[in-house]
Amino acid sequence: MSPGFQFAIAVILLLVVVVGGTTGYSAIEGWTLSDSLYMTVITITTVGYMEVQPLSHEGRIFTIVLIVFSVLTAGFSITTLIGFIFGGQILQAVRGRRMDRAISHLRDHYIICGCGVVGKEVALEFRQEGAPFVIIDQDPNASELGRDESVLFLEGNAEDDDTLIEAGIEQAKGLISALRQDGSNVFVVLTARQLNPNLMIVARAAEEKSINKLIKAGADRVISPYQIGGRRMASVILRPSVMNFLDVVVEGGDVTLRLEEVTVAAQSPLEGKRLRDSGIGEYTDAKVIGIQGPDGKSRISREGNSSVSAVVLQEGDCLIALGSGEQLQSLKAFALQKV
Repeated sequence: MSPGFQFAIAVILLLVVVVGGTTGYSAIEGWTLSDSLYMTVITITTVGYMEVQPLSHEGRIFTIVLIVFSVLTAGFSITTLIGFIFGGQILQAVRGRRMDRAISHLRDHYIICGCGVVGKEVALEFRQEGAPFVIIDQDPNASELGRDESVLFLEGNAEDDDTLIEAGIEQAKGLISALRQDGSNVFVVLTARQLNPNLMIVARAAEEKSINKLIKAGADRVISPYQIGGRRMASVILRPSVMNFLDVVVEGGDVTLRLEEVTVAAQSPLEGKRLRDSGIGEYTDAKVIGIQGPDGKSRISREGNSSVSAVVLQEGDCLIALGSGEQLQSLKAFALQKV
């Protein structure tokens, strides 16, 4: 039995004793309701005031019974109230309301479904990057992040439409389905795509056969942690220097280089120019190592007849750039300014 349910029972029992005592005195002694209520209150609180009027023999027996029930009810109520307060129920309720208000104000945020091993790592990365996000999990207290008040949690089933709507999926920018079961991820992706057709959806797949199902359900990308882990382990053995460099770029380290994506805005000074003539190197010192079109496909021909520097930049192109934090910020500002 939950502490909240026990607290509700204690309140109901207390009301039953008050109503029963008032009714009993009124029926046995023929007193008015106000006198009967007063007598009931001074009896169950044992304050020791005088009786409203002399009691009959039946009235005294009723008073004895009322005192016994009052003591039992008071003991149960006090124990339950102390457990409710010190058990953290009130604090959890206040925190829950605060989280609900914070979630209702989110815009252009990310939704993480499931806070297991994968979901936790996604949340930590989002927090490091300062990206707004909310986690949907059926048991937030089971997660290490569940005790972190800076992380927004929504307790519920991510497969339910109402839960996703409460998480602000209609205003969200992206969703990551990282539940343990592939079938659950398929259902979440299918539901999320129906609720927000423009949502960027990334899903976790434990089995390779589930990848196509998730894509057909509406996922933009499907990630298999086991597949990626195996390939990465092989790459560390076969190409250790390359992987060491990527670890520094992706995960951080003593070197300040980072990879970032920058979108070419409308009327940007980059629009219509070849990369080599854009002035990016001169003004920002950042290095563009790849270009993707608005459709997510590479702008470099598969045959390798053209290099990155020869690509004519267009509105909506995504530049994959390498540089320090300051250089990448300069590149963002340069790409977003209008001519």
